[in-house]
Amino acid sequence: MQPGKAIQSRIFRGLSTQASGPQPSDEQQKPDHTILTEYVSGRTRIFTSLPTGAGSGRGSKQSPSSPLTSPLSWQWLQPQSSQMGRKASRWSQKRQKLLNLGVFSGLRQSMREMFLPVGYPESVHECYAKFHAWLFLETYVGSAIGVLCSQAMLASLGLGEAEAAGGAVAIQWVLKDGIGEVGKLFFIKRFASSFDSHPKTWKMVCEGFSSVGSALQLCTAYVSPKFFLPLAATGNMFELIHYSIWAASHMTFTRNFALSGNVGDIVAKDDAQMSTAHLMGMISGVGLISISHDPTFLFSAFAILSPLNIWFTYKLLKTAQFEILNQAKLTLLSRSYIDTGKVVDIDDLKDREFMFGEFIKKIPGRGGIAVNIKLGAGADKAFRGAGEVERIVEVMRNENYLINYHNNCMWVMFHDDAESNDVIKSVLHSLRFHDLLTSQNADKEHDWDKYAQAMNESLQWTREKFPEFVASLDSKDWQSDSVYWNDSGVRVEWDRPQKTEDF
Repeated sequence: MQPGKAIQSRIFRGLSTQASGPQPSDEQQKPDHTILTEYVSGRTRIFTSLPTGAGSGRGSKQSPSSPLTSPLSWQWLQPQSSQMGRKASRWSQKRQKLLNLGVFSGLRQSMREMFLPVGYPESVHECYAKFHAWLFLETYVGSAIGVLCSQAMLASLGLGEAEAAGGAVAIQWVLKDGIGEVGKLFFIKRFASSFDSHPKTWKMVCEGFSSVGSALQLCTAYVSPKFFLPLAATGNMFELIHYSIWAASHMTFTRNFALSGNVGDIVAKDDAQMSTAHLMGMISGVGLISISHDPTFLFSAFAILSPLNIWFTYKLLKTAQFEILNQAKLTLLSRSYIDTGKVVDIDDLKDREFMFGEFIKKIPGRGGIAVNIKLGAGADKAFRGAGEVERIVEVMRNENYLINYHNNCMWVMFHDDAESNDVIKSVLHSLRFHDLLTSQNADKEHDWDKYAQAMNESLQWTREKFPEFVASLDSKDWQSDSVYWNDSGVRVEWDRPQKTEDF
């Protein structure tokens, strides 16, 4: 697992508590007792079990009605650098014997070498051909639309007329690109962490952005040149966001196509395919604008091509079916295993998924997911009091994750050493833990011992069943060596003995 770098957290144990017993109280804790240090983009935040006193940059989080513990309080310190090692995720590629291609004619062999990965079709996923056929059509139509947009914007600027004197056209064209780049940066900062976990959703969204951007650029043909810059810049921003999302999502698809570890070969052949489609699209676009430069004609052509482009995108995403574990699929597979003791195939999940298998349908009753699971949560979100941290660490000291439940959400924090198996284990544990809390009506606000007992029982069950669960995933060809989820980069550490077992 490759976590993000934005935020790191570290928990330090200072008190010894029992796994069960009376609620931890304020009298058991020393003033200014540091229980957690969190690093946020170069800044340091110290969490303590009791308020540190008045001062700037300090805050606290508490629930007035909660009898659990003293509130979590924190203080920001001066920025400091932190270098935390990261374990690179282990990516194991399936090795298959390449097909003996035999002797082909020179032209056919040349075309095959130019457009298809070495060893095709055995070296790629079975849905490679259909996916790239739709991608070719999508690129072709998109390129034709691009020519229409360029014609509309150039006409809006009055290229070749007096308005273009003194480099005005060049200046506005550069400003259009620059403003669009700035807008793209803010979008990437906000949403980039979910590109790996929801590539299909973002791929569909990015094509929608592209259509909106193209429509805005075409609008420049109807308005005065003074409105060119805001319309063209906004449209270009949507187009640039489209390109960024396309590149990120397509890289995820490429990894899944590369059954023989031939990522570089697949990328190169994809580029050859897309270059051909792009060239054909530009030729078609030039053919359209040669018929008429009238803005109404351009918009009419766009009104036909844009829905066609969206439909091609939808078809290629429906074609792409990979046995990868994202959070939605892992949650549904864990739910199925808890209920039936079996792991299901990819086709058996379709009736409980939507948005191309990256979100879960809300289904009441058996088989439904009754709790939200937040993976990689921050300490201030996962815990509401200092005693919670200490008691939960006591129960789960030997694991690579911590879990806590409140507000109908299971909050999961990962240790700095956590790998993909720990993510899988945490989801299985979270669902089982919630089942016990529900069946036993355990509420930590009123009976902490019962809550801790449910956590411990669910942990023991998870430890016992986890090897079988992972083996079942592998037997159904699920790729358990990687899990894709919206990772914000939060990691924690706590004192614990050296682990002596794998699970």
